[in-house]
Amino acid sequence: MKRISYLFFLAFLTSLLATSCSDTKTYAELLKEEKNLIDAYVKRNNIEVVSTFPANTAWNNNGRDVYVLTKSGLYFHMVNAGDLSSNDTLMLKNIVVPRYKEYTLSVASDTISNWSTIDYADPSSFTYGDLTLSCKAFHEAASYMKRNESIAKIIVPSSIGFNADLLTVTPKAFDLKIKIQR
Repeated sequence: MKRISYLFFLAFLTSLLATSCSDTKTYAELLKEEKNLIDAYVKRNNIEVVSTFPANTAWNNNGRDVYVLTKSGLYFHMVNAGDLSSNDTLMLKNIVVPRYKEYTLSVASDTISNWSTIDYADPSSFTYGDLTLSCKAFHEAASYMKRNESIAKIIVPSSIGFNADLLTVTPKAFDLKIKIQR
C-alpha cells in the first residue's frame, strides 16, 4: 500500500514539474505582447493617436495620420466621409456590406485578405446593431463612418475583433469601406 501511495505522489510531482516548466504564455503575457505590437505598428507608421475626434478636415497632421483611440480600444482613422450628397445615414437594422483589406501588424506586414466584394453571389454583410454576426470593431467603425461609400483605416485589438483573433490574441489592421443597404 505504501508503494502505491508513493507512486501516486511521484506521479503528482512529475506532472507538477512538467506543467511548471511549460513555455506556453499566459493570457496576460499575450495581451502585453499584443499591446507592444500595436504600439510598434503605430510608431513605425508615424501615426498620431488622440482621444477625441478631430474636425472633418483634420485627420492628417503634418503628414501624420490621426487615429482616435476609443474606449473599446479601437484605433479609428477616417479616410473619406463617403456620400455627403445624401442625407441618409446608418441606422439600426440597416445591412452593412463591408469591403476590407486585412493586415497583420508585424514588421513585414502581410495582407491577409484583399477587398472582399459585394459582387460575390453571397457577400459578407452584417445587420447594424446585431453583434452576433460580425466583430464589434466593424460595428463601432460603421457607427463613425455613417455614410454609404465611406472609407476608414482601423487597428483592431483581438478583444473586439473576429473570434479567431480573440482566441489567438492577434491584433489586425483594416482598410474598411462600407456600403449601406436598406
